[in-house]
Amino acid sequence: MEQKKPPAKNPNSPNRKFPLERTRNIGIAAHIDAGKTTLTERVLFYTGMIHKIGEVHEGTTVTDWMEQERERGITITSAATTCAWTQRQEPGVYKIFEGIKQRINIIDTPGHVDFTAEVERSLRVLDGAIAVFDAVAGVQPQSETVWRQAMKYNVPCIAFINKMDRVGADFKMSIDSMRQKLGANAWPVLLPLGKEDQFKGQIDVINKRTVIYSDSDQLGSTYELTDVPKEYVDLVDKTYNDLVEQISNLDDEVAEAVLEEKLVTPELLKAGIRRQTIANKFVPVVAGSALKNKGVQYLVDAVVDYARTDGGADRRRRAVLFARIQIVERPVCRQACFLPRLFRHAQQRRHSLQSAYEQARTHFAPDPNPGGQTRGHRNLLLGRYRGHRWN
Repeated sequence: MEQKKPPAKNPNSPNRKFPLERTRNIGIAAHIDAGKTTLTERVLFYTGMIHKIGEVHEGTTVTDWMEQERERGITITSAATTCAWTQRQEPGVYKIFEGIKQRINIIDTPGHVDFTAEVERSLRVLDGAIAVFDAVAGVQPQSETVWRQAMKYNVPCIAFINKMDRVGADFKMSIDSMRQKLGANAWPVLLPLGKEDQFKGQIDVINKRTVIYSDSDQLGSTYELTDVPKEYVDLVDKTYNDLVEQISNLDDEVAEAVLEEKLVTPELLKAGIRRQTIANKFVPVVAGSALKNKGVQYLVDAVVDYARTDGGADRRRRAVLFARIQIVERPVCRQACFLPRLFRHAQQRRHSLQSAYEQARTHFAPDPNPGGQTRGHRNLLLGRYRGHRWN
């Protein structure tokens, strides 16, 4: 009798540019007009994927590609995009994956209640989500809806308190509303430096450093790190102690250090926050202003530090691929209505990913005259996980 070969331990293809351990599938979800698309545009700009920032009100953003979206200034369909990010080495600042290039796949979701189904089908396949909140309004009705959807599919969340530059912005009120209305165990890791027209940057609670963003023509691409201002020292110390207390109540390693009266280092604390965020027991909170180009780089650092990576399971790879085809390609490819059924069938029959690809290759014979956009999307989405393009 032939002996069955043991399954391969390494799920990565030798041709894969980014291993699954360095890949994150992140969604951005929030109430309408909280700044999701604006934030996505800034992330793409700072990661080098685009060279000019588009604006929602001008209809020039990457993810709002439909004519109706650009006319109305709202997101109607979920759109997927990808970028790469490397945490910079900076003096006095500890980052978990410093100097290691990471791939971040982003899904920008609608905020309007009429398109909530788009949000839910995106959340099903995510490794993490950035929940965006308006610093003036706090938790809003659709914020509660998308939060429940994220909890339904056990998606870890990182909260971004946006629009700290607006009149009436209140960081503390926003966090309190998250705790009261959402029941979230939310605690800040990046405090705002000032508010309204005096908003200048962020204060890193864990490393106790201040990040001041430049207002130059480089659109927030440059910033400087300084010591915590004297007027903020007491607030930072209190926030840090509260953060250590909350994590020690959840994480055994941090609790052991606290009980033995050892120093809780940034390495230990960040590792504990990462574990509890992935376990969906803790929500790190970051302050910033996407429109004013302040706070986005350190938000991406927080995503890399605290969001889980793709675990490498074949089921999850199929799910991510299924989501990308369903969300991105459907509006531009006439055959895509068949793809959800194809991959759902493969999952139900426990077929391998290779089998699903072969079925797709058989079904999608090259068209005599395919549209450039259709062929481009098909090549990008279906070929990405195999390390080659379709013929």
